[in-house]
Order: sequence, then C-alpha cells, then structure tokens
Amino acid sequence: MALPQAARVVITGASRGFGRALALELAGRGAHLLLADIDLAGCASTAEMALAAGAASARAMRCDVTRIEEVEALAKACGDDRVDLLVNNAGVASAGRIGELALCDWSWTVNVDLWGAIHGCHVFVPLLRRQGHGHVLNVASAAGLLSPPHTAAYNVAKAGVVALSETLAAELAGSGVGVTVLCPTYFRTGIAAGGRYTDARTRAAANRLVDGGLPSDVVARRAIAAVERGVLVAVPMADGRWAWRIKRLVPQRAASLLARWGEWVLA
Repeated sequence: MALPQAARVVITGASRGFGRALALELAGRGAHLLLADIDLAGCASTAEMALAAGAASARAMRCDVTRIEEVEALAKACGDDRVDLLVNNAGVASAGRIGELALCDWSWTVNVDLWGAIHGCHVFVPLLRRQGHGHVLNVASAAGLLSPPHTAAYNVAKAGVVALSETLAAELAGSGVGVTVLCPTYFRTGIAAGGRYTDARTRAAANRLVDGGLPSDVVARRAIAAVERGVLVAVPMADGRWAWRIKRLVPQRAASLLARWGEWVLA
C-alpha cells in the first residue's frame, strides 16, 4: 500500500529514537502527524522538528500505552479524520537471565512492549476496518524471532507482537487494511539507556550493541518501504535475515550459535 499524499499517521513512543526518526521521515512526505509518548516534552520537541521538516501538521499528546483509557483518548483525538498509518512503536528494554531479572521488570517490559501494541490494535483496528483502508505497523524486534539469551522478557514481549501482527493480518485479509511487523536487530535508538538490567556488565553490553547499529533514520526508511510493499514480517537488516533463515532450517544449531553469541557479548 503506497501511503497517500499528506498521510495521516499516529505514532506512539515518538519522543525520541525510532519514533522520532519515523516522524521526521514521514514529515518529509508532508504527513499529518499525531505523536504520542509518556514523555510529553520530548514528544513536543519531535512535533516541532517534524513541522520544520515539512509535516503538514504535527500534534503532541501524552499517552501511556499501558493504560487503555489513554490509548482510547489518543483515538478520540483523531476526531473524524481518517488514519492512514498506525505505528505501535512505544517500547522499553530489559536484560538478565531467567530467574535473575526481577519479576517487576518482566511485568514492566511485557506491559509496555506487548500490551502497548495490544491496546493500540484493540482501539484503532475497528476504526481502520470501518474506513476500509489503512495500515498497522507494529514495531517488534528480531529478538521476537530469534530468542537470544539474557533477554527473555524482551523476547517474550516481542514474540507476542509478532504473533499479534500475524493474527491481525489473517483477520484483516481482504479488508483493505494492511499489517507489517518490523523485526530489526540492534540499531541506534537510545532504548538501551533507559532499560532495566540485572548487572552493570549486561547494561554495558546492551548499550554497546545499540550504539554500534545502524542509524534510526535508515531503519525508518526501510520500515516505511516495507509498509508500502505490503510486507508482513519485515526484517530490515541482513544479519537478522540470515539468523532467521538459519533458525528455521536448523533450529537446534541456531540455539547453540545464539548461546555462543551470548557468551561473546558478555565477555
């Protein structure tokens, strides 16, 4: 689905990182943007940057995606306007071995990363169905496909986003509404800086991996291209695509390789 001129787009997690990169990329196409984040000040800064980059309009709104009433308020803020693209992007990171990462950190990760996407789909998909057109972009991770060690809470949440998206695509077949789930490997978003970790070594490894990845704007362009091509599961980096192929072909071998990779990362 090619996005229309002056597309109307809702993006959660838009205060920084990937949400901001998507907003600026779409702003260059003259989009109307409704930007949401729990950090309203950061979201307002993104809106200002988007207007300077060519957005037809850009509004910032506080929204905690773990609270269904706030996601409902976000939909109401659209009024009678159509929604051409919903981006469920809000996310957090955590890392630590099973049995060591605190259960409160499990809850935090799953509530934001999975329930945030569930809430967005629950509220906006009926609107898109009534329109008979539009697209949902759920931001997951290659972690949801590969299940690397030391990030179980994150893996579980992102695997749930993949399952949610695949189910949604089947339910929306023939409706005129498309679905894409984005599964990148590490790239520069800043997500690691605000994550929750069991120890300093794990925190340092997460920051190193994120800081060494592609720039957010490159991934944003690839994500939008995947939406316009109608790709369901979009894996925008070559390392993620190769790892996913290996896992599907020889899953036990892939598990051994991931274990060794986990040891290397923390070394």
